[in-house]
Amino acid sequence: MLIKFDPDNDQIKIDDNLKFQYWILKFMMVLNIFNMLLNVWNSSFPEWGMLTWFWISIGLASLLILFYLTQRSTTEVIPLEEIESLIHKDFFGRKRLSLKLKNGKTRHLPTKSLKEMAEIKNFVSLNKTIEN
Repeated sequence: MLIKFDPDNDQIKIDDNLKFQYWILKFMMVLNIFNMLLNVWNSSFPEWGMLTWFWISIGLASLLILFYLTQRSTTEVIPLEEIESLIHKDFFGRKRLSLKLKNGKTRHLPTKSLKEMAEIKNFVSLNKTIEN
C-alpha cells in the first residue's frame, strides 16, 4: 500500500513519486510553449501555414495542461489539519479518491481497491471528528 497512516502525528504519508512525474510534465509543457513561441515569432502572419497553426494549438493545449497541473498538490506528507474534505469521483467507472486541501489544491490518492478507500475515509473522518 502506498498510503501509510501516522496516528501519532495525525498525518497521511503517500509514497507514489508524483512530485517527479509532475515536474517532468511541467517541464515538457513549458518546453512546448517555448517551442511554439519560437515557431510563431520566426514567421510573419501572412506566411503562417498549417505547421504554424499546429504549433499554436500545441502551445495553447500545453498552457491549459500547465494550469491544470499547478492546481494539483504533490505533497507526500499531509497533516490532517490541512485536509478540508474528501472528494470521491467516478471516472469512466473507476472510482477515485482525492483530498481537498485548505490551500485550494487537490491531492489525488493512489488507491487500487475499495478497501483502501474505506480505510482512508475512516482515518480522516475519525480524526476530524475528534478534532472538532
